[in-house]
Amino acid sequence: RPEPRHLTISVTPTFAAKWLLPRLPDFTSSHPEIDLRIVASDRLSNFQTDAVDLAVRLGQPPFGPGLTAELLFEQIVIAVGSPHLIARLGRPDDQQNFSKYPLLHDAHNFWPRFLEMAHMAPSISPSHKSIRFNQTALAIDAAIAGQGLALASRIFVEADLAAGRLARAFPDELRMGSDFYLVSPRRARHPDSVAAVRKWLADTI
Repeated sequence: RPEPRHLTISVTPTFAAKWLLPRLPDFTSSHPEIDLRIVASDRLSNFQTDAVDLAVRLGQPPFGPGLTAELLFEQIVIAVGSPHLIARLGRPDDQQNFSKYPLLHDAHNFWPRFLEMAHMAPSISPSHKSIRFNQTALAIDAAIAGQGLALASRIFVEADLAAGRLARAFPDELRMGSDFYLVSPRRARHPDSVAAVRKWLADTI
């Protein structure tokens, strides 16, 4: 049996937890020859010193000289909550009901901009209950558990919406201008593996 081809991909923790990990069985069955190593981090990757071959990052091109960037998916932010919580407290897009909902914040702090776009209160009252997380994935899990409303990229909650674990809290969608890109050096160390993973990601999205 030939030696597996190694490839290290750096992704954000939420992308890893909510999108990549559930799809890994498909990748490993499609590409058993590639030994995929996943590094989950929000910090920028250095392709030389970190030995990273491929990265998924939120941003806007250009990402730097010597790099190639391909749009993976647009960031479209939506508000979600547990269907049971929404049934109990009433539709959150009603101003009176909205004040009953705890807001689940992540490091992006999109809530003020989202509420302004949705024509709700221009600012969140200081008395409004809030819970803060450093990762979007944790805010999503808290929303599934009925602890409040979370904002997340639509692609990260599509499976939970389809399964009925989450429901849309508002019909509005917030487009941020920064999207998710697949970034790699123009001169890849493992060009065949990089090309295979790029194609799989593009086809799976």
